[in-house]
Amino acid sequence: MSIRSVVVVAGLLGGSSVLAQGAAQLEVNQSMVEAASALLATVASGPGGPETLLGFDRSKNLALPLNDEAREDWAYWPTERAGVPLELMTAKQRALTHELLTSVLSSRGYLKVVHIMQLEQILNLLDEGGLPRSVGNYKLVFFGTPSAQSPWAWRFEGHHVSLSVSVAPDGVAVTPSFFGANPAQVRSGPLTGFRVLAAEEDLARELVTSLSDVQRGRAVISNQAPADIFTGNIRRERDQWNAWIASLQPEGIRVADLNEVQQHWVTRILEEVVASYRPELSGAYLSSIDPATLSFAWMGALERGAPHYFRLQGADFVFEYDNVQNEGNHVHSVWRDKSEDFGMRVLGSHYQTSHR
Repeated sequence: MSIRSVVVVAGLLGGSSVLAQGAAQLEVNQSMVEAASALLATVASGPGGPETLLGFDRSKNLALPLNDEAREDWAYWPTERAGVPLELMTAKQRALTHELLTSVLSSRGYLKVVHIMQLEQILNLLDEGGLPRSVGNYKLVFFGTPSAQSPWAWRFEGHHVSLSVSVAPDGVAVTPSFFGANPAQVRSGPLTGFRVLAAEEDLARELVTSLSDVQRGRAVISNQAPADIFTGNIRRERDQWNAWIASLQPEGIRVADLNEVQQHWVTRILEEVVASYRPELSGAYLSSIDPATLSFAWMGALERGAPHYFRLQGADFVFEYDNVQNEGNHVHSVWRDKSEDFGMRVLGSHYQTSHR
């Protein structure tokens, strides 16, 4: 199907919902609905079937109501979470799960997910803390019923991957979108030198090291990097999960105050982050954003291999990249949106127009 038009109703900085319409939007939605529906069709089994023998009802764990409180209970660390893990799926169900991932992710984004999952095998050899480390320990969960006519959502999540996708007939939202990597760079064994999330870090370092002394004095807001991202919910009470929306404000240097080459690096960072999703979605986001309205902030060391943090932020759009733990070899990165996380605008728009 050719992509003839994508109409963006709300841009990244004024509410980053991809309210895309036309052939492009229909293709993305239809692909997700088909893969999700096919997967749900495989989970039912009668008495005495494998569901009963395992003592684990895949159908009940895979499909939750759209308004279930677990939908906003996202996590990027090893913990219990809603959904069915890959290790308890059949081969067909796993294949359909990957079809669902590729229905919304670009080839770049899909490779990031798969590579991050494979890092668990390295951690399983190195970790002495007894935490569950397995490629099979990534879970899929649906919220609501996959449909081209009604809103629904889904999440694929495990250690260092959390993808929250909200779907309505007139829009798709993909935040919060989290990618992490431990190790950030493999330092021993056959994969020595491998870096899953290298591009984001390298582009930001090109930017910060290109700044003049005056510019850097504005961009580097602290010589000490934070221990983790500011927009996470780990070790926070539920009523504080969204406190960052009011407390986290743009800091550092305005992109509008950068020269043409430096603004190019900002654009490249945005492309690397947003283009983890299919062109039908990422193209709409990128065409709607004005990089000049963002601010760039850096914290920590400038040299590679030392703890550091950077953030691009506008009115609603926030991207954080934190490489601090394990002596600067453990990445947490997240794309969030103050107005559209968990489909607030997309699903709200649908309810306003369909349930008057």
